Amino acid sequence: MTLKKPVLLACLLASLVVLEGKANESNIEAGKFKVNDYALSYTCAGEGEPNVFLEAPSGISAEDAFASVFLAVAKRTRVCRYERLGFGGSDNVPDGLNQTVADYSGELKRFIELQASSGKVVLVGYSFGGFIARHFTANNPEKVSGILLIDAAHESWLQDMKETMSDDDWAKMQGILDWFHDNLGHNYWDSQFEVAETMLPDQLEVRIISRGLPHETIRQAGVSEAGIKIYNDLHDKYQTAQLTLTDKTSQVIARNSGHLIVDSEPEIVLTELFELID
Repeated sequence: MTLKKPVLLACLLASLVVLEGKANESNIEAGKFKVNDYALSYTCAGEGEPNVFLEAPSGISAEDAFASVFLAVAKRTRVCRYERLGFGGSDNVPDGLNQTVADYSGELKRFIELQASSGKVVLVGYSFGGFIARHFTANNPEKVSGILLIDAAHESWLQDMKETMSDDDWAKMQGILDWFHDNLGHNYWDSQFEVAETMLPDQLEVRIISRGLPHETIRQAGVSEAGIKIYNDLHDKYQTAQLTLTDKTSQVIARNSGHLIVDSEPEIVLTELFELID
């Protein structure tokens, strides 16, 4: 059956009304904020306390990283995400950029100053975003009531990997780190040492969600089977090590997920986050 033009137009208008209604229900707002001499784009939605602020992994937009849970969180409380340089509507990556976790933590601090409507916030740190959540909290403990770490990086993981892998496998891993630095100004290596110098409050509630399936995509970089095993074994070791971050740290395993837990098992993310909020 072929829809005539007036009918098709009516259907499109109806769909727009539905989408607008959903957006209004979550009070979505978007804009930009300045940090130093550059602008970063952001989106916030929902109402309530404590506010939730999201920190994405390396090399992916916050919008894509949290797409599976963002609006669901907005139905419970106010939630905000921002895009790092080179992503979304944020400024492009300038030549020679060299950002570590301390720089990203500064961006988060400014963002929270501008957008938080609650006295304390809950941080969600996904992969490298976990570094940022921990660094910010250690330096601003009065602003954070809890942290959710989603398959988050650990400061000893890469160093141990470098010492354990073959030279050839580590060269391939170093190539990945170099790509992030050369294209995004993202200095992972120095960031791990900055995080290692921080300490979280003993009574801070931290929840960890770790992947249950091995990470396989590094095979595309040509890492050997032995190297992939080292990569995943050390990942599991240091996920468990994060249980010592505070006296109130707990861990759950996303049994059916690789690294992209938010996409594959969003219900686990929402359960842990909502319990942390409550």
